Amino acid sequence: MKKTITFVIAAVAALVFVSASAMAAERYRFGGGPSGGGWHPAISAGAQLLNRKLGSKFYFQYSSSAGSVANVRRVSLGEFATSWGHVGQVHQAWTGTGLFKKDGANKNFRIVANVRSQSQIIAVLADNPIKSYSDMKGKVVSLLKQGTGSHVNCRNIFATLGLYNIKNPKKSAIKPRYLGFSAAGRALGDRQIDVYCSAGAPFTIPALTRLSITKPVRYISFTQAEQKKVTSSFKFYVPKTIPIQKEVKGMNAPALSIAYDVWWIAHKQMSNEAVYNMLKVIAAPENLKQLTKTARYWRDLSGKFDALKIHKVWVHPAAARYWKERGVSVPSEVVKGY
Repeated sequence: MKKTITFVIAAVAALVFVSASAMAAERYRFGGGPSGGGWHPAISAGAQLLNRKLGSKFYFQYSSSAGSVANVRRVSLGEFATSWGHVGQVHQAWTGTGLFKKDGANKNFRIVANVRSQSQIIAVLADNPIKSYSDMKGKVVSLLKQGTGSHVNCRNIFATLGLYNIKNPKKSAIKPRYLGFSAAGRALGDRQIDVYCSAGAPFTIPALTRLSITKPVRYISFTQAEQKKVTSSFKFYVPKTIPIQKEVKGMNAPALSIAYDVWWIAHKQMSNEAVYNMLKVIAAPENLKQLTKTARYWRDLSGKFDALKIHKVWVHPAAARYWKERGVSVPSEVVKGY
């Protein structure tokens, strides 16, 4: 009986110790993305990896979100400790411009990594007569859900080309719809919409690739003048030619588009040690290789920060330390603490 009591006491003590250790860990919310998009499974998998490797010291709670706009806003306000955001929203939050004008400039976050470059995909069913942007007048176009970075990019493109009225969408030359990634894919297949606009990772989006197996799709290309007009209007976009994607059935020609970076950002609430160890786990070649098998979005993670010399957004010192240890040349002028 005495041995049984001793065992129970020891077990309870061990449980209390484990619970106390978990409570003692620094806890951070990692903002994700909407269902149907690539960020949701990728960031969720990343948070799980971090908890397996660092759970006794740092705990990361995955939180789904509406996308880039919400992520950048919530990190800048400290509601998320870390997340991903398109360069456009990161720059606007930093400077208090565009969608973040009412928020005001906020420099309470730093860049920790370059996730990857994305492109913008504008697609139709292959048998649709639409061949160009000018053919889209009067057509139903999905600009994705408002609040996502993809929606902002779609809106920027169509507004610049005179097809979308930002102040009064009902007066647009197109008939805008605001559907999620998967819903827009289904709507395109059912011919409820004519045009699908979305971010590519870097040149495809799962909903379109799946659809193309049974209903081939075709990417719409800018003219060179249209491409130049968009990239001149928004300095964080660069011209990009999307090559033919063999897995996208029906795509038979390259498409002129735009490209832009996705940045991994962290709020100042995160300790230097947390930022350093977060990167050390995720970006370790062996861990990154395994993580990429689950979520390809992580494949191109890097410490490429040269573009920040133009955007004048700072890199976190702990992140700079990590990437320098990996042999990356991090420009000293973009590294700054709070």
